[in-house]
Amino acid sequence: MEHNIITPSWELINKTNTIKKFNFIPSLLSTLYLSVIVFYQIAFTYIYIFELKDQFFSLVIDFVHKSYFIEVLITLAIWFVLYMFVKPLAEGGIVCLIDAFYNKEAGKYRLSYWISQWLLHFLPVFEFHNFMGFFRLLSIITFYFLTLRIFGQNYAFVISIVFGIYLLLSFVINILFAYSKFFIIFEKKWIFEAISLSTRMTLDNMWTTSKLYFTLFLVYLRIILTVVMFLVFPIIVSTIFAYISSKFFFIFFISLIAIIFVVFLLLITHLNSVVEIFVDSLWYNAYKDNKKTFEIEEN
Repeated sequence: MEHNIITPSWELINKTNTIKKFNFIPSLLSTLYLSVIVFYQIAFTYIYIFELKDQFFSLVIDFVHKSYFIEVLITLAIWFVLYMFVKPLAEGGIVCLIDAFYNKEAGKYRLSYWISQWLLHFLPVFEFHNFMGFFRLLSIITFYFLTLRIFGQNYAFVISIVFGIYLLLSFVINILFAYSKFFIIFEKKWIFEAISLSTRMTLDNMWTTSKLYFTLFLVYLRIILTVVMFLVFPIIVSTIFAYISSKFFFIFFISLIAIIFVVFLLLITHLNSVVEIFVDSLWYNAYKDNKKTFEIEEN
């Protein structure tokens, strides 16, 4: 690119704690959602490999009859609704705060401004966020394993080919639609019009956009961290169950592990938040830089 977009993006990360604070809760919800999906995949694989289906279903039936089952369901439902709505809401607000930083509009670093930008851009950003959900790596992996379970290992080769093509298609779509969010927020375009304009901008700047797109794989590092977290945590708990007989030490170690687990979760959430803001800032600067040429061509 003609201008260095990494340096200003890194400067934003170092100088704006306000954006990190605003993005922490949405990032926490996103991390918890990712953790649940990964934990589910690991647990199901463990049950399948060791043929523990009977024990698993007996535990599920026993859990359903617990007195706190309804409360757990309500809590999960509230959390899921928050994730579905807060995440796309936050995307619009964060991008507007990034824009305010680069335009030196410090007066806009207020909770009221952030919430107003949430609401103003909610519907189109919400539609775009959910539409792109079909082409995210985690969604594709989840659908892949789900399809394998439904149709069985006999169809694994065919399913793998189909999802391999799906994965390649998702890469192309993510590259072509990379600037859509900015057209929605700054140009007040609706989803399909924004997608069309983003595709044009991407094709006009294909080399730059393709290089920048792969910075998104930084975000996928959180998948690895979450996998490690949920692999290590059950192993430690199982070891405690096996080797600690004293009730006092058992409670002590369980409490200690729970504290470590929460601290680790908060650290991952902070890392996710920083990476998301950094990536959004990179795309924002790329959009603004490409828009100069794009406007000339339009005129």
